[in-house]
Amino acid sequence: MTFQEFIDKYLGQKKGYPDGSYVGQCLSICKLYIKECFGINPPPSGTNSAYGYWSNFPSPLDTVFKKVLNYKDTIPEEGWIVVWKPWTTNQWGHIAIVGKGSTTKDLINYAQNWTSKVFQEEINSYNNVIGYLVPKDNMTKDQQQAMTKLEKFKSDKDHGNLEGAVDDLLGAYKDFQILKGDVDDLKVSLNALEEKIVEINLKLEDKDDLLAISNKELKTAKQTISKLSEDLELYRPYKSRYESKCLETADKLNSYELFKLLINKLFPPWKK
Repeated sequence: MTFQEFIDKYLGQKKGYPDGSYVGQCLSICKLYIKECFGINPPPSGTNSAYGYWSNFPSPLDTVFKKVLNYKDTIPEEGWIVVWKPWTTNQWGHIAIVGKGSTTKDLINYAQNWTSKVFQEEINSYNNVIGYLVPKDNMTKDQQQAMTKLEKFKSDKDHGNLEGAVDDLLGAYKDFQILKGDVDDLKVSLNALEEKIVEINLKLEDKDDLLAISNKELKTAKQTISKLSEDLELYRPYKSRYESKCLETADKLNSYELFKLLINKLFPPWKK
């Protein structure tokens, strides 16, 4: 059964696991989800609490899930199982199925026994979320093969005297997977930052080009102003000579000549 088929089938109902037991409990609906969507028999938590699915991570959960710690920038994906650790007013913790559309602020999930015994969609903060059980189909083929070999080695009765060492090896490998996921996330963030830096540098180069063009135009304008100022200085003596000549001519004219000029202006000869 797919994630969406499971949601469509059971949304709005009160379910227990096994059928008829622990009806309306948060762990019951998650056990049913694991059974019908991943094909394994969900184990007891070992702590009589939802938190036990994280703290104990009982087998065979590790055959289909890997544990991924929750961080501030973690955005869980649809179909993951989210686990809350116990808090002051809840000693059992909580467990739910992650829905579509979660953000760094809002955790979209499907659960029982949060605000209702009915299986329904909830929107929560990430307060007290310890981590996620992530389906291994998100792992690479090489990682799946490596895990299969390690699990087979552990279950091989011929190596019973090495069981303790194998348990340590499996634990180290699972820790490695968690750390590898964190490293991969950091690489994605680093790539995004590098792309942003390249984008900013390109914008700075464009600004530098624009500044160079503006400086060139400013230099040209200053040169033009300087040339005009030089030309003005060249014409200044001619202006002075012209003004002096005008004054000299005016001084030579007597009153009679001025009167004559005025008459000629008022009564041109051709109008006689």
